[in-house]
Amino acid sequence: MQNTENKEIVATAMAALATGDNRPFYEAMAQDVIWRPMVGGVWGEVHHGRERARDNLFAPLRKQYASTYTNTATNIFAAGNAVIVEAQGAVTLKSGKAYNNRYCFVIEMADGKMKEVREYLDSALAEAVLEPLAG
Repeated sequence: MQNTENKEIVATAMAALATGDNRPFYEAMAQDVIWRPMVGGVWGEVHHGRERARDNLFAPLRKQYASTYTNTATNIFAAGNAVIVEAQGAVTLKSGKAYNNRYCFVIEMADGKMKEVREYLDSALAEAVLEPLAG
């Protein structure tokens, strides 16, 4: 049953994110979540805590967006405490460039919340079209 519950929590959050509503995804993260980009360079900083991820990653990214950011799950798998999501992000930046990255999120769940998110993405695309985050 745990697989089903964890998968449903993440699927609900991703369904909202696909419409541009990021609140359910944010609320599904534990207060002490670890957001771990699985890339090097400027996009590889690990964010400890929901507020830190919001303030140091998500908010600065949103400032670059000219349109509503969406991220649509194409596959969701669950096993034990892990939920794996393949997804496609889409947004137009204020620079006029498209930032349509593909992601794989490996999410460790505990007590109905995302405790760790390992984010795999095309970091070359991110570096090519996004302004670097202040770190």
